[in-house]
Amino acid sequence: MRLAMIPPGAILRAWPDLGGMIARACERPGCDHTETTLRAACLAGAAALIAILDNDGRPVAAGVTQVREQANGARSCWILALGGHRSNAWLHTLEHVEAGARHVGCETVEFVGRRAWERLLPSYFAEACATGTHYSKRL
Repeated sequence: MRLAMIPPGAILRAWPDLGGMIARACERPGCDHTETTLRAACLAGAAALIAILDNDGRPVAAGVTQVREQANGARSCWILALGGHRSNAWLHTLEHVEAGARHVGCETVEFVGRRAWERLLPSYFAEACATGTHYSKRL
């Protein structure tokens, strides 16, 4: 499995293959985004569309990330949505998201998810929040 960042000029071509996975991720409890708002953010350059590809180059998952500047000047990479199938096969690709976040100066990776993910992500700090569980990892 590997990650592929979709360049802004290719988002509309890639969306038919990836948008359904993003839409399903947005339907999960705790997601405050829609497929439409995430596509618009990617097209505007405010977020990045990421594909997770199998060994044959077929997409098995898709995600949207966003680098945010915090009030104290620190940068954080947020995973706004992530969905697909065969998650056990691609969970390790989170390391690539972390490496990319480090590369652009982020100090943390953060997202909101289900409480059960805590056992799958022992390197992340998990804390209950209004929309689920907030996960964060200092890089």
